[in-house]
Amino acid sequence: MAHDCAQASLRFATVSQLATAEADFNVTIATKNFHKRKINIYVSVKNRTNTMGGQDWPKAIAALEAMAKNDPNRSEPYLCIFGIAMERGTRYMKAKRGGNYYSINTEIWLSDFFWPFFANHTYEEIMNAVLDALVEEGRRVESVTIGVKVPNDLIESFGDSCRKYNLLDSNGRFNDAKKLVRFFCVRSPV
Repeated sequence: MAHDCAQASLRFATVSQLATAEADFNVTIATKNFHKRKINIYVSVKNRTNTMGGQDWPKAIAALEAMAKNDPNRSEPYLCIFGIAMERGTRYMKAKRGGNYYSINTEIWLSDFFWPFFANHTYEEIMNAVLDALVEEGRRVESVTIGVKVPNDLIESFGDSCRKYNLLDSNGRFNDAKKLVRFFCVRSPV
Protein backbone atom coordinates (compact mmCIF):
# COMPACT_ATOMS: atom_id res chain seq x y z
CA MET A 1 0.00 0.00 0.00
CA ALA A 2 2.88 2.40 0.77
CA HIS A 3 4.35 1.67 -2.67
CA ASP A 4 1.01 2.52 -4.31
CA CYS A 5 0.71 5.70 -2.22
CA ALA A 6 4.21 6.76 -3.31
CA GLN A 7 3.32 6.15 -6.93
CA ALA A 8 0.00 8.01 -6.70
CA SER A 9 1.53 11.00 -4.88
CA LEU A 10 3.56 11.99 -7.96
CA ARG A 11 6.25 13.47 -5.72
CA PHE A 12 8.98 10.96 -6.56
CA ALA A 13 11.14 10.74 -9.69
CA THR A 14 10.88 6.93 -9.65
CA VAL A 15 8.99 4.33 -7.62
CA SER A 16 10.04 0.69 -7.92
CA GLN A 17 8.70 -2.45 -6.30
CA LEU A 18 11.57 -4.58 -4.94
CA ALA A 19 9.89 -7.34 -2.92
CA THR A 20 13.18 -8.74 -1.63
CA ALA A 21 13.92 -10.07 1.84
CA GLU A 22 15.57 -6.76 2.71
CA ALA A 23 13.33 -4.14 1.09
CA ASP A 24 9.80 -3.79 -0.21
CA PHE A 25 10.27 -0.84 -2.57
CA ASN A 26 12.49 2.10 -3.36
CA VAL A 27 11.92 5.65 -4.56
CA THR A 28 14.13 8.45 -5.78
CA ILE A 29 13.43 12.01 -4.83
CA ALA A 30 14.99 15.16 -6.22
CA THR A 31 16.80 17.61 -3.95
CA LYS A 32 16.94 21.37 -4.16
CA ASN A 33 20.21 22.22 -2.43
CA PHE A 34 22.28 19.09 -2.94
CA HIS A 35 23.68 19.88 -6.38
CA LYS A 36 20.33 18.91 -7.94
CA ARG A 37 21.06 15.25 -7.23
CA LYS A 38 18.49 12.63 -6.38
CA ILE A 39 18.39 10.54 -3.22
CA ASN A 40 17.51 6.86 -3.43
CA ILE A 41 15.30 5.72 -0.56
CA TYR A 42 15.12 1.98 0.17
CA VAL A 43 12.05 1.07 2.23
CA SER A 44 11.28 -1.97 4.33
CA VAL A 45 7.75 -1.85 5.77
CA LYS A 46 7.01 -3.39 9.18
CA ASN A 47 3.69 -3.41 11.04
CA ARG A 48 5.21 -2.36 14.40
CA THR A 49 8.66 -1.85 15.89
CA ASN A 50 8.26 -5.06 17.88
CA THR A 51 7.83 -7.04 14.65
CA MET A 52 11.54 -7.76 15.07
CA GLY A 53 13.26 -8.49 18.36
CA GLY A 54 15.93 -6.12 19.65
CA GLN A 55 18.71 -8.49 18.62
CA ASP A 56 17.35 -8.64 15.04
CA TRP A 57 17.47 -4.90 14.32
CA PRO A 58 21.27 -4.67 13.81
CA LYS A 59 21.19 -7.55 11.29
CA ALA A 60 18.19 -6.10 9.44
CA ILE A 61 19.79 -2.65 9.30
CA ALA A 62 23.06 -4.10 7.97
CA ALA A 63 21.20 -6.19 5.35
CA LEU A 64 19.11 -3.26 4.10
CA GLU A 65 22.13 -1.00 3.90
CA ALA A 66 24.20 -3.66 2.11
CA MET A 67 21.43 -3.98 -0.45
CA ALA A 68 21.41 -0.21 -1.01
CA LYS A 69 25.21 0.02 -1.23
CA ASN A 70 25.42 -2.86 -3.72
CA ASP A 71 22.47 -1.88 -5.92
CA PRO A 72 23.93 -1.76 -9.47
CA ASN A 73 21.13 0.62 -10.55
CA ARG A 74 21.98 3.22 -7.88
CA SER A 75 24.23 6.10 -8.88
CA GLU A 76 23.12 8.68 -6.31
CA PRO A 77 23.26 8.90 -2.48
CA TYR A 78 20.89 6.67 -0.54
CA LEU A 79 18.83 6.49 2.62
CA CYS A 80 17.39 3.31 4.15
CA ILE A 81 14.01 3.42 5.88
CA PHE A 82 12.14 0.98 8.05
CA GLY A 83 8.59 2.26 7.71
CA ILE A 84 6.41 1.36 10.68
CA ALA A 85 2.84 1.21 9.38
CA MET A 86 0.81 1.04 12.59
CA GLU A 87 2.72 2.73 15.39
CA ARG A 88 2.49 6.45 16.10
CA GLY A 89 5.48 8.74 16.30
CA THR A 90 7.81 10.50 13.89
CA ARG A 91 11.31 9.17 13.14
CA TYR A 92 14.54 8.13 14.81
CA MET A 93 17.71 6.09 14.37
CA LYS A 94 18.62 2.87 16.20
CA ALA A 95 21.69 3.24 18.39
CA LYS A 96 24.03 0.82 20.12
CA ARG A 97 24.40 0.95 23.89
CA GLY A 98 27.41 3.26 23.60
CA GLY A 99 25.33 5.79 21.70
CA ASN A 100 26.75 5.16 18.22
CA TYR A 101 24.18 4.48 15.52
CA TYR A 102 24.05 1.13 13.73
CA SER A 103 24.02 3.15 10.52
CA ILE A 104 23.91 6.88 9.86
CA ASN A 105 22.06 6.07 6.61
CA THR A 106 19.18 4.14 8.18
CA GLU A 107 16.17 5.56 9.98
CA ILE A 108 12.97 4.21 11.55
CA TRP A 109 9.93 6.18 10.36
CA LEU A 110 6.82 5.75 12.49
CA SER A 111 3.36 6.12 10.99
CA ASP A 112 2.89 9.86 11.72
CA PHE A 113 5.89 10.58 9.48
CA PHE A 114 5.94 7.52 7.20
CA TRP A 115 2.44 7.73 5.70
CA PRO A 116 2.36 11.51 5.07
CA PHE A 117 5.80 11.37 3.41
CA PHE A 118 4.84 8.66 0.93
CA ALA A 119 1.17 9.57 0.43
CA ASN A 120 1.59 13.37 0.40
CA HIS A 121 -1.45 13.76 2.69
CA THR A 122 -1.75 14.50 6.41
CA TYR A 123 -1.94 11.59 8.82
CA GLU A 124 -5.54 12.52 9.66
CA GLU A 125 -6.52 12.60 5.97
CA ILE A 126 -5.01 9.15 5.48
CA MET A 127 -6.74 7.64 8.51
CA ASN A 128 -10.07 9.15 7.43
CA ALA A 129 -9.60 7.62 3.97
CA VAL A 130 -8.98 4.24 5.60
CA LEU A 131 -12.06 4.69 7.77
CA ASP A 132 -14.18 5.67 4.76
CA ALA A 133 -12.97 2.60 2.85
CA LEU A 134 -13.83 0.32 5.76
CA VAL A 135 -17.27 1.85 6.16
CA GLU A 136 -17.90 1.73 2.41
CA GLU A 137 -17.03 -1.96 2.25
CA GLY A 138 -19.24 -2.64 5.23
CA ARG A 139 -16.56 -4.32 7.27
CA ARG A 140 -17.36 -4.79 10.92
CA VAL A 141 -14.95 -5.45 13.75
CA GLU A 142 -16.18 -8.42 15.74
CA SER A 143 -16.14 -8.23 19.51
CA VAL A 144 -13.46 -10.50 20.90
CA THR A 145 -13.55 -11.89 24.41
CA ILE A 146 -10.08 -11.90 25.88
CA GLY A 147 -10.96 -13.68 29.10
CA VAL A 148 -9.67 -10.91 31.36
CA LYS A 149 -11.87 -9.14 33.89
CA VAL A 150 -11.34 -5.41 33.50
CA PRO A 151 -11.60 -3.60 36.85
CA ASN A 152 -14.57 -1.22 37.15
CA ASP A 153 -12.22 1.61 38.22
CA LEU A 154 -10.41 1.30 34.90
CA ILE A 155 -13.66 1.24 32.91
CA GLU A 156 -14.95 4.31 34.77
CA SER A 157 -11.65 6.15 34.30
CA PHE A 158 -11.71 5.38 30.58
CA GLY A 159 -15.32 6.61 30.37
CA ASP A 160 -14.40 9.80 32.24
CA SER A 161 -11.52 10.46 29.81
CA CYS A 162 -13.78 9.86 26.81
CA ARG A 163 -16.36 12.29 28.19
CA LYS A 164 -13.62 14.81 29.01
CA TYR A 165 -12.52 14.84 25.36
CA ASN A 166 -16.13 14.85 24.10
CA LEU A 167 -15.84 11.49 22.34
CA LEU A 168 -19.20 10.09 23.52
CA ASP A 169 -22.76 10.95 22.64
CA SER A 170 -25.49 11.67 25.21
CA ASN A 171 -26.01 7.90 25.63
CA GLY A 172 -22.34 7.38 26.53
CA ARG A 173 -21.48 5.69 23.21
CA PHE A 174 -18.96 6.36 20.45
CA ASN A 175 -21.11 7.66 17.61
CA ASP A 176 -18.69 9.59 15.41
CA ALA A 177 -15.81 7.56 14.00
CA LYS A 178 -14.30 10.66 12.37
CA LYS A 179 -14.12 12.31 15.79
CA LEU A 180 -12.13 9.32 17.09
CA VAL A 181 -9.77 9.48 14.10
CA ARG A 182 -9.28 13.22 14.66
CA PHE A 183 -8.58 12.61 18.37
CA PHE A 184 -6.04 9.84 17.78
CA CYS A 185 -4.32 11.51 14.81
CA VAL A 186 -4.13 15.11 15.97
CA ARG A 187 -3.36 14.62 19.65
CA SER A 188 0.31 13.88 20.28
CA PRO A 189 1.10 10.27 21.18
CA VAL A 190 1.55 9.51 24.87
